[in-house]
Order: sequence, then structure tokens, then C-alpha cells
Amino acid sequence: MRRSTAQPFVSRSWAITLLIGLAFVGLEYGLRCKVQTADARQAHSWLDLTLFLCAYLFMFCLKPIQRAVQRKLCQRALHASRPKTAR
Repeated sequence: MRRSTAQPFVSRSWAITLLIGLAFVGLEYGLRCKVQTADARQAHSWLDLTLFLCAYLFMFCLKPIQRAVQRKLCQRALHASRPKTAR
């Protein structure tokens, strides 16, 4: 049985997607730490709730992001494998 051309790109596309997710988590954590140090007197439960909801919604975006990255990787591989014709 032959493997499909999409199979080698699954792990690479998930790795890219998880790196994007890690960047967003880092930005959220940095924002939270910055706001906490700016005004430590007030409780920032609204900020915690907002960051939690953003992270929750991002979890639903992971699979579509992975599909888009995988599609782009397959397209690049297809274009790279085509022989160039001289005109």
C-alpha cells in the first residue's frame, strides 16, 4: 500500500500549529503579568476570565489552523515536485 502525500505533513503541521498556540499562550501570560504588576491593588478577575475564554476559543481554532497549514505544505510539495517546462 502506498502512503498518501498528506501523511508526512501531519506531524509537521501539528508542530507548527502548536508553536502558534504556544506563542499565543506566552502573549496572554505576558499580558497578565504586565497588568498584575501595573496595579496590584485591584483584583483582576475580569482579565483572568477573558484570558481563559480566549484560550478556550483558541482550542476550537487549532484543528482548522492545522488543516490550513497542512494544505499549504502539500501545495508547496506539489509545486516543488512538478517539472518546470521550458517555453
